[in-house]
Amino acid sequence: MPPKREDSQLSQDSVMTVTPEDRQEILYFAYGSNMSTTQMRQRCPFSTPVGLGFLEGWKWIINERGYANVVKRSGLEVRAGTDERGVYGLLYLLPPQDEEKLDTCEGVPWAYEKVTCDARWVRDGQGRALDEPVKMMMYVDGKRVAKGLPRQEYVVRMERAIEDAVCNWGLDGEYAARVMRSLWK
Repeated sequence: MPPKREDSQLSQDSVMTVTPEDRQEILYFAYGSNMSTTQMRQRCPFSTPVGLGFLEGWKWIINERGYANVVKRSGLEVRAGTDERGVYGLLYLLPPQDEEKLDTCEGVPWAYEKVTCDARWVRDGQGRALDEPVKMMMYVDGKRVAKGLPRQEYVVRMERAIEDAVCNWGLDGEYAARVMRSLWK
């Protein structure tokens, strides 16, 4: 059964200004099982989901460890006019104490590394379309970039994450089926 909107951690009506001197929260781009706000609430209780993001020039894969990863695309791989030109994910405001917890959950530095990238904030927590450039942090496994098969426990977590992102945050269901679910169905 898909999660209901009331089950999803809603974004808060707030404005965030981040400067190097007073950095309190970072913008985190979740493209795998952390798109589940339930999972993120368990891992990072002070994080706040704020909308849907898009990372251009990257490709979503399941790597040989059996988990989601993103890899840079070569220019020849990009098909103009399709969602395959990048990766969609959920954006969270992540305070420092939750960032440390998430680093542990993500296996930094042996499994994933933290990378800061430019992305687009495409939909806010109220479902309004946006097109705002943002700097965000994500976790990338730069060592294991070959495609693999997902672990069964990870498929269960990804299904929950996809349902949450589609039902509550505006992720396109066809994109999820074509790019994500096609790797295990």
